[in-house]
Amino acid sequence: MGVTAVHIVLCELLKGLSRLGHKIVLQILFNPFRSATSLSAAEEGELLYLKKGGMEVLPPIYKEEYLPPLKSASLLGALNRISRMFFRGAGIEAFYPSIRVRDVVCDRVRSCNVDAILTIWCPEGLASTQGCKGVPRIAYHGDIDFIPGMVRAKDHWLFSDPSDQKPGSVRKQSARFLRRLGLAKFKQAHLRLMRGVDVVANVTASNADFYAKHGHPGSVYIRNVWSDMGVEGSLRFEKNQKENRSNRLIKIVGHVGYLNRTGSTYGLKFLLADVLPRLEQAMKGLDYQIHIIGGGEVAPALKPWLRDGRILMRGFVEDLDGELRSSDLYLMLNNAGPYQAAYSRHILAWSMGLCMIVHANSQKAIPEIRHEENALVGSTAEEIARMIFRAATDSDLNLRLRRGGRATYEKYFTPSVVAEGLSKEIARVVARGETRQSRAFGPEKSR
Repeated sequence: MGVTAVHIVLCELLKGLSRLGHKIVLQILFNPFRSATSLSAAEEGELLYLKKGGMEVLPPIYKEEYLPPLKSASLLGALNRISRMFFRGAGIEAFYPSIRVRDVVCDRVRSCNVDAILTIWCPEGLASTQGCKGVPRIAYHGDIDFIPGMVRAKDHWLFSDPSDQKPGSVRKQSARFLRRLGLAKFKQAHLRLMRGVDVVANVTASNADFYAKHGHPGSVYIRNVWSDMGVEGSLRFEKNQKENRSNRLIKIVGHVGYLNRTGSTYGLKFLLADVLPRLEQAMKGLDYQIHIIGGGEVAPALKPWLRDGRILMRGFVEDLDGELRSSDLYLMLNNAGPYQAAYSRHILAWSMGLCMIVHANSQKAIPEIRHEENALVGSTAEEIARMIFRAATDSDLNLRLRRGGRATYEKYFTPSVVAEGLSKEIARVVARGETRQSRAFGPEKSR
């Protein structure tokens, strides 16, 4: 509990870069959602592990060091803030308050005499290093920060309580207008922030295109990463087939992850409201269950569909790896909506050798996805239902997808492969900076 993809990706990338010979100095900057102002025993143990690997760890920075005092929550107060933002413009600080500690962070950067700054899935880190002049900055980046808020505002009916979906009062309508206006300003601030980064190393291919279209010359697709989980999933499935367990209950993992997140909500809506009615017909005569794994609560608009007898709401599970390895099929449908991402869960499935079925939008985020090679891909609910039936009844296909997914992971998504690609980008911008410096301070000018 509490360990997220961020912890795992951070650890794997740092270890991978360290193995390549880089000397790592880690500055932790906690986001505003953290309430604790000290490290837990588990966190102390994690940092000790990194220190034993040769990394230097600087004192953490907590939100209390950069968050402004709380402002009035009244509608009038919000109107005043938004009007100032609209007429005067909104700087980066309005959306990235950690920029307030840039002097502290830049002092630490200078004292450590670093060659480059790498931020890993950390908007707070991007803002706090904004003023570190003369040091190349590389952002290993996941989300486009303002996109989740924009799609949630657009599909308000899906993410809000049904009682809030009525036309409502002037107050509600004003609040929605202010939110849309704030998101537009957020987009401007985000693009300004990202323009100061030398390289945006995107884990999502479509995000690399987004920043390039907005004029960033160093937006590249680097790929997501996950720990090597071995091939036990494939081996267990193969063993079950040899034992001729043809009458077994088919276990379908329909979702993994916090239930109220943006991608989770779109994926669950597609699964519950669109796929399930078609699946009942496609799987007629077969005994199956759909496991939904993850903490939190589903969006209120989706709760009526949870009454289906095939659905098992598992909540948080202690042994997630075991649950996934024992599955016959693994659905990854979070990209069914207008918000796309290269979720770590895609890479986790390949690492484990799971039989994965995805929405076609996932190919925009991860172009390495190949239909019938390392996943089954569908764009409609009918197609996904047919894919589930095929993978559930054709053991040769199921096993081929598992092996293909594992081969894709080994070729493109292991920590060593991704760290190597990231290392090349770091070396490139450092060399470019050294070239500029040598031109500026050559023999003639040094005089």
